[in-house]
Amino acid sequence: MSHTACHDVGQWVSNNVQQQVERCVEQDCNWWCLCCNKWLCGLVWVLVVVTTWVVTTVCEVVADVVDTIVLIVKGLVDIVIGIFTLDWSRIVAGLGEIVGAVVKLVVDLIPILIGTSLVGAFVEAGQAWALRRYVRQKLTERFGSSDPAGLAAMLQAVGLTGGGGFGLRLEAMALRSQIRSDTRTARKGTQPILAQWVAAGLDLKSLAGFNPPPWWKRTWPELVGDGGHTMSESDLDAWIAAGGVGADLHQFSLFAMSDSDLRSRLDCADVHASELGLVFRWTVNDAILLERNQVLVDRGAFAQVAREAPFNRADAGADRVAAVNDLANPLVIGGFDYLDGSGMGISAHLATCPCLEPEVSGDANFTGELSTAAHFRYRKPDEAFKFTAIHELGHTFGLCHVSGLLRIMFTNAPGQNASVWSWSSFWQYLKHGTEAGFVLDEAKKVWDYIIANFDPARLKVRAF
Repeated sequence: MSHTACHDVGQWVSNNVQQQVERCVEQDCNWWCLCCNKWLCGLVWVLVVVTTWVVTTVCEVVADVVDTIVLIVKGLVDIVIGIFTLDWSRIVAGLGEIVGAVVKLVVDLIPILIGTSLVGAFVEAGQAWALRRYVRQKLTERFGSSDPAGLAAMLQAVGLTGGGGFGLRLEAMALRSQIRSDTRTARKGTQPILAQWVAAGLDLKSLAGFNPPPWWKRTWPELVGDGGHTMSESDLDAWIAAGGVGADLHQFSLFAMSDSDLRSRLDCADVHASELGLVFRWTVNDAILLERNQVLVDRGAFAQVAREAPFNRADAGADRVAAVNDLANPLVIGGFDYLDGSGMGISAHLATCPCLEPEVSGDANFTGELSTAAHFRYRKPDEAFKFTAIHELGHTFGLCHVSGLLRIMFTNAPGQNASVWSWSSFWQYLKHGTEAGFVLDEAKKVWDYIIANFDPARLKVRAF
């Protein structure tokens, strides 16, 4: 959250000051004074970039210190709880949080001390400028001749004319997956559907955080008893033994993650969405799962899962208009796990599109699945896994996997040929320390995908 505030400061300057100065630089030259008007604007631009860098750097350092303290405290809490509950994976996870936080703080200070982050500030300002010019050019090529009035509305809606800053504003939904112990459906009889899943082999205790797998595979669910009751392992054993039926049983909700854990992933998505020219406004809700395949998701069938209630994403094969509307209203699902126990997330995207680095995936194209949705699970440490939501949203908007540990679209998933090393990833470190990011070519590709697949009428509307 503290880093989000720092990003908001820098974004405000970009939206309200820097873009205005850039327009000044782009104005026609006053030849009578040897383009003095453009030189003056250029000097102001340099001053704005330096001032913004100073303010945001101070903010980021303070935020890093605050985050380090918070992670140390959280790590100590995990260690203490792990000792008292004999939960060794929690103890190791706590130690990992502490060590990782301290190492990250030290490593992140190096680019600031050697001055490369200041150079990076100028490069990023120039790239943001280049992205805006690219979007203007692509919109003009597509709509300038056929719909000039519509083009003017689009340029205003995305902030390329007028005020308010650049970005396609999207109303987005985030759902935290929830299992209710007493949910019943007429189609499945009178016994709670969770009890039926358990009878069919679902390991509820592991899903709820008891008997967890090794710490590097562990998720962090939230088990909440009705009426404020703290659910114990014996309470869960009694519920399972009784098949979920009995007046003396404690009923409960099991969430895939805490609300704060979900929002931490959304905060990270907000920070990095601006690198793609996107702005999200989130509506966050809990969603009760109704099918077992929504709990442990088959990664190869996620598009179909996304079409089921409570997610209800459209199938372009049956309703193209509704599916295109879904693309303009992204969905992120905070879920439990995957059927094969692998991976951090999965995404379905609407249309087939080319990959920037086809050698990574082994395919020149990213095959469309006729629906859009993103799904991820929560794991620790936060600094390593906080990018899961924005990574999957990158897929939603047409991005494929890439090489480079500090690229948000990097993956180490089996079957992919991604390398930990890349020059772009090294440059990302020199600019931002260990914070991953997107590159300009990815932002351009996202806008190619948007212009090709969005309803043109939607591009004319500024959502907020």
